[in-house]
Amino acid sequence: MSVITFSNHDKREVGQTLSVAAIATCMALEHNYKILVISADFNDKTLENCFFRPSRVSRNISSMFGRGNASTDVANGVEGLIRLFASNRVEADMLGSYTRPVFRDRLDVLSALKTKDPKEYANLSVYFSQIAEVASKVYDLVLVDADKLMPLENAKKLYGVSSVVVMGLAQNQESINDFKELKLEDEFYKRNSVIINLGRYNRESKFSAKNIGRELGESTIPFTIPYNIRFSDACAENRITDYFIKTQKTTFKDGEEYLFYQAVKDDVERLDNLRRNIEFGVQK
Repeated sequence: MSVITFSNHDKREVGQTLSVAAIATCMALEHNYKILVISADFNDKTLENCFFRPSRVSRNISSMFGRGNASTDVANGVEGLIRLFASNRVEADMLGSYTRPVFRDRLDVLSALKTKDPKEYANLSVYFSQIAEVASKVYDLVLVDADKLMPLENAKKLYGVSSVVVMGLAQNQESINDFKELKLEDEFYKRNSVIINLGRYNRESKFSAKNIGRELGESTIPFTIPYNIRFSDACAENRITDYFIKTQKTTFKDGEEYLFYQAVKDDVERLDNLRRNIEFGVQK
């Protein structure tokens, strides 16, 4: 039903992919939604590595969600889907054959293109908007992790099928100024459906979410994914699901982990409310 695209035009690292992974995992735990995460990255396996060990599906997951042990025979993944789109033979119910399950009937991942050729990536990235649009017919939520190397015309096609576009910013003045210019150049970025996310967020910085939102004239306070070394390590070691299941049970006495989970959960609820308001015509 809904497509949410995460993107950025920043020269700096903004923690976008780990933000997508965090929000998708928390959303799957907190809501009874069927979610697809599409990795539209170029030559980057960061998203897949959060969930899966290289070359095989990770099995270190609680049986509470009955995760499937899908074979890596989805190895032709998005390339296989693109061939179907190119030949006009795709049907929405085919998507499951090309994705990898994280939580059965709750969270799936469509792995990134395998090409290391930027020109080939640019040419093939035109299909991501079509894939997302078709996927939205069989998934409640489709989250797309878009690469900054995606040609702008292809990125805008993705934005066009998205209920919400989440733009990643770094926590510094240069990043703020660049986004100011972007809003002046293109009215699209002034829409209420375009929101800011601060990945690797440092609460001690003078560039707080409130201050950044105020300086940019945003109608809502930017989303934040706090920097957390245990979360980052879990992502690097293919253990994000285990980390979130364990962290979901923490209480305030657990300090940093509790605050991290609550921050991500707050983002999930705000994002879910925003996309529903936009889809129902409450906001534009």
